[in-house]
Amino acid sequence: MLSELGKAFLKTSAFRIGDFKTTKGTKTPYYVDLSRVSSFPNLLSLTVECLEVELATVSKRHTIDALCGIPITGLVFSAILAAKKSIPLIHSPLDQEHKIIGVISPGANVIVIDDVSETGKSLEAAAAAIRANGGIVTDALTLVDRSEDATKDLDNIEIKLHSFTTVHELAKKLRDNMALSEEEEDLLENGNA
Repeated sequence: MLSELGKAFLKTSAFRIGDFKTTKGTKTPYYVDLSRVSSFPNLLSLTVECLEVELATVSKRHTIDALCGIPITGLVFSAILAAKKSIPLIHSPLDQEHKIIGVISPGANVIVIDDVSETGKSLEAAAAAIRANGGIVTDALTLVDRSEDATKDLDNIEIKLHSFTTVHELAKKLRDNMALSEEEEDLLENGNA
C-alpha cells in the first residue's frame, strides 16, 4: 500500500520535492499537500484504506465512539471513514476554541484525525475542545507524520499519535522503488528526509 500511495502522491503533486519552508519557518526538501487528494477518487479511496489500517490498531486498544476530523482535509478523510465504519463524526472549527460541531456523549472515546502531523497544534486544539465538551481523547490519527514535534507534544497531553507512515518511510519507499529522479533523490539526501 505504501508504494502505491507514494507513487500516487508524486503523480498528483501531493508530495513534492524541492525547496520549501515548514509552518515553523524551517527549510525542508519536501512538501506534503494532501488537500488535492480528494480530486483523485482512486487516491482518495487508497488514502482512506490506509487510515482504516491504523484505525483498526486503535480500535484494538479501546472502543471508538466518534471520530473528530480536523478541517479541511482531515475532515474530508474522516467523513468517509466515519461513513464506512458507521462511527459518528464531529469536528472542531480551527478558529473557535473549545467548540464542537456535532454531538458527543459525555465520556465518549473520540479519535482525532488529520491528514498530516507536523507541530500537532491543530490536533491538540481539537482534543482540548473534545475534552472541554466531556469527551475522552487518548489517540490521534494522521496519514503522514512529518516526524517533527507532534508525537512528543501529544505525548505531553497523554495522546498517542498513530500514523500510517512517516515522511521518512515514504521517501525511502520512493527511493527503493526508483520512483524519484536522481535530482529528487539528491534533494532528499541533502535535506535529510
